[in-house]
Amino acid sequence: MPLIALSFVAGAALYAFAVISTFGSELTTSGFLVIMVLIAVGGLGVLGLGYASAVVIGGMISLKVAEFIARLTRVRHVIEVVDEEPKTRIHRVTGGAFTFYMPVLVFIVSMTLGWDIHNLHDPRTSIFHPLLHSLDVFSTSANIDPVSYSIDIILPMIVLVAIAGVAPSIALPYFRKFKITGVNSGPFHTDLLLTVVGFIVGLGAILTLLGLVYEALWMGQGPFRYRYLIPAMLGLSLHYGIGAFLGRDKSENMIKKVVQTNSGRRVFRGKVYIENMAVENTNKEKS
Repeated sequence: MPLIALSFVAGAALYAFAVISTFGSELTTSGFLVIMVLIAVGGLGVLGLGYASAVVIGGMISLKVAEFIARLTRVRHVIEVVDEEPKTRIHRVTGGAFTFYMPVLVFIVSMTLGWDIHNLHDPRTSIFHPLLHSLDVFSTSANIDPVSYSIDIILPMIVLVAIAGVAPSIALPYFRKFKITGVNSGPFHTDLLLTVVGFIVGLGAILTLLGLVYEALWMGQGPFRYRYLIPAMLGLSLHYGIGAFLGRDKSENMIKKVVQTNSGRRVFRGKVYIENMAVENTNKEKS
């Protein structure tokens, strides 16, 4: 709970920093309060979305997603209920690390998604143009007044954070009470290629994001309104993560109930034991 409280305060501080650093000289007291109320409401909204995502996506859908992926890849997933045995130190550290990892991941994905939408935003995109235009948080006019700008950009930011939180919400339950292990997974060379490609793409996205932050906040060369967008999105990501962790217990209980009463063909409850056959054969030869 102290960590959640600290994250909530940090998110609120980021909202205030975004408003003051961007519009400080333009705002009256009433304008500052209006923008702060708007973004605070947005923060509470994504907190609720985080909770709903953890429960609905993590608790109700994640097992179906695992089953679907297992069918496509022709593997099996074994789920072990970890809380029935003493937790290992490694498992506790992994679960705690995800507390910090999830908001950061949501922030990176939402900002990268927003930048991709900005690059795709073009009148020639036909029927997709209205959607891309409404979600393009990087192209809002700098001539609009601060209050109108905040009204226009709050909803697209919430949508981007909600989309970015889908995958982390699916994975959230499996970092504490459950251990899911793939059996008969894909060939080594395929996994290696996918890992390398994913690393390169992810590295490019992170470098692009760091470049945006550097230009907007330190060099002053980026569009002026990025100074509002970047810290505000980070604050929304923190509050989304808070909501997700508040709903984690409920999602875990829902999954536990399902795996105790039902076993799928591709995802089922059990344990995986790995035997060192090479060592056993060596010992047999020596004897």
